[in-house]
Amino acid sequence: MNRREALTTLSAAALATAVTGERTMAQDDKTIAVIGTGRMGGAFGKLFSGAGYTVVYGSRNPAEEKVQAVVKATSGATAMSAKDAAAKAGIVVLATPWTATEATIKSMGDLTGKLILDPTNAISFGKDGAGLSVATSGGELVRDWAKGAAVVKAFNTVGYFVIADPKVLDGKVAVFLASDDAAAKDKVMAMVNGLGFEAVDVGPMRNARVLEGMSTLYMVPYMSGKPDQRFEWAVRRSGGVKLGPVRPAG
Repeated sequence: MNRREALTTLSAAALATAVTGERTMAQDDKTIAVIGTGRMGGAFGKLFSGAGYTVVYGSRNPAEEKVQAVVKATSGATAMSAKDAAAKAGIVVLATPWTATEATIKSMGDLTGKLILDPTNAISFGKDGAGLSVATSGGELVRDWAKGAAVVKAFNTVGYFVIADPKVLDGKVAVFLASDDAAAKDKVMAMVNGLGFEAVDVGPMRNARVLEGMSTLYMVPYMSGKPDQRFEWAVRRSGGVKLGPVRPAG
């Protein structure tokens, strides 16, 4: 093979990598980019660093004192721009306020080949409590904005304090997973179970509409001044119960 042929081969390989989203070493699945450094971001950082992942926070102001306080509270973590954090990780967690989510995703550039966990909720708050703020769901919009990435709706119904410490309550809290990418969902399911939660597959991403509706119910005790009635979601499996023939719907 002459020099020109070698260069052509290398260029073709590079193009194939770009098209297929094949990960490089910089996109290690043991490195997680947590985009956002609020309560949810800090909780995810604590969860993942405690499980042995390397956490990189993405922030608009990584040098800011309050951001650095979150970094110092997270073992082995660093902070940088959202784009740089996403570039270093194979897995990206969107711990952003819903209103900032679209702009944040677009600021991260090419997300091809990334696995994105979306715990956001496209909801708004009014005098009557929380309500859905989009016609479809935040999960479906995130999927469409993050072109080339595999997006899994996850953790949107779980309190930040449980994310930070899954053992804070007796029994396992449920993490409902919705995605159009079956392989990505299986991967996240194994991860979630390994972190001490109970992963529950609830089907394709369109079911994020239901999950985000569940998040509005979650907010009721908080917004009605009844903190003693706060709850987390859990499931009771019924697969072992023998049932008669199931009639088709319709």
